[in-house]
Amino acid sequence: MKIERLISMIMLLLQRELVSAAEMARMFEVSKRTIYRDVDTLSMANIPVYTLPGAKGGIGIMPTYKIDKKLLTVEDLSAIVASLDGLEQLLASPEIKKTVLKMKNMLGENDVLPANSISLDFSNWSMKQELNEKVEKLHLAIKKLQLVQLSYIDRDGKQTMRLIEPYHLLFRNRSWYVQGYSLERENFRTFKISRIVGMDVLDQVFESRNFTVKPFESMPSRPHFQLCEVDLLVDKVAREQIVERFDVASMKQVDEEQFSVVVNLPNHEVGYRFLLQLGTHVTICSRDSFYTGFQAYLRAIHEKYV
Repeated sequence: MKIERLISMIMLLLQRELVSAAEMARMFEVSKRTIYRDVDTLSMANIPVYTLPGAKGGIGIMPTYKIDKKLLTVEDLSAIVASLDGLEQLLASPEIKKTVLKMKNMLGENDVLPANSISLDFSNWSMKQELNEKVEKLHLAIKKLQLVQLSYIDRDGKQTMRLIEPYHLLFRNRSWYVQGYSLERENFRTFKISRIVGMDVLDQVFESRNFTVKPFESMPSRPHFQLCEVDLLVDKVAREQIVERFDVASMKQVDEEQFSVVVNLPNHEVGYRFLLQLGTHVTICSRDSFYTGFQAYLRAIHEKYV
């Protein structure tokens, strides 16, 4: 839209001394004639833009206006670019790519923060092509307010068909989720995208409901699993995953190799699977219902392969 382009032009000119009309035309995907018309519009709105002819000329904004009315600092833009760079690695959206390019172009060649200030790197996080395509399709469906039909497997392995109004994509703990309104349940629900086995974006559009982004834990869902306090003894290898997942205020170093910690785990296969991935690097010290359930789970695995 024109108003968005005009605002972006102002932000760009506040950060750069001169920008050629050709560069702006490429950035905003319009003609040079449109750019010059936009310059006239800004001038009529009392924004002190000017043009300089020649090979080293371009479009600029008066320095006094930059000093008095600067909208974003170099630090602001650098922080935004760092965040968008991380998002671009997770979601291959053309709109995000364009936004990253625009923001980077607003930073001049000399406008850089001290080295190693902050960056986000998801390059080692590999997402299967099929999953990536689902995320991109849902992102587009959210923008266009299109209904989505899901074939979904819940955490207990039950497969159902769901018709949803998608509203929000959430990336949490290395997994993508879509939050939307389930027409069958007549309430908002959260769906883990890796559990979607089939998905159709319908041509039918919906009227947007009063949806606000909520913390993951507050989204309506099935009751949580029963949590148990589990005393663990972990070595230096397992300590890393415990620290990343839990509040470890209770962690204490026992000796040079081991740490004791109390964590809350679901007394369910979900909790048992988490401990299994730590292998011999963790020991359960509790002798309670969780311990008994974990033993039964291990026996079931053993019997499967005997």
